[in-house]
Amino acid sequence: MKKALILLAEGFEETEAIATHDVLARTHEIEVNYAAVGESMEVRSSMGSRLKADFVLGEKALSDFDFLVLPGGKLGVMNIKGSEKAIGAIKGFVDGGKPVYAICAAPSVLGELGYLDGKRYTCFPGFQVGKGTYVDEGVVTDGELITGRSMAFTIAFAEAIVRKQLGGEALARLAPGMRGTAKARQ
Repeated sequence: MKKALILLAEGFEETEAIATHDVLARTHEIEVNYAAVGESMEVRSSMGSRLKADFVLGEKALSDFDFLVLPGGKLGVMNIKGSEKAIGAIKGFVDGGKPVYAICAAPSVLGELGYLDGKRYTCFPGFQVGKGTYVDEGVVTDGELITGRSMAFTIAFAEAIVRKQLGGEALARLAPGMRGTAKARQ
């Protein structure tokens, strides 16, 4: 079983966090955890929803997780950038050879850290940072890097993660149930 970690910082974009969690968990091959960036396990989204994390960042060893997901949301991304623990976690994943996937404004964190240099990526327009090549597409995969443009592309972003982590067959198994093309249960 693969283990995914999604960072939640105050002001995170809720669709990008929750829908990504949903798609990954539907595989039944990826265990997904939320880590709160800050002191409280309860984190408020950009739209005011409250989500309870599984733990506060720093309370658990991150070495058990296979990959990291950064949802966007302007305030959420600013709070990630302002957190030494969050930046340390991102550096730990990348420097340890584990992928970090980012959507919306979150690729700007990777750009500021130099992790987009020489890579093709997408993000919410206006958040292009670093020496990578911005691509005006919904989801961009470049090697181990997966980036998403905005909330509207969250499902495609999560599906790209499933494809990268588990292969096309796992994604094909998900599609009927997610797209409503599965035969009704008797």
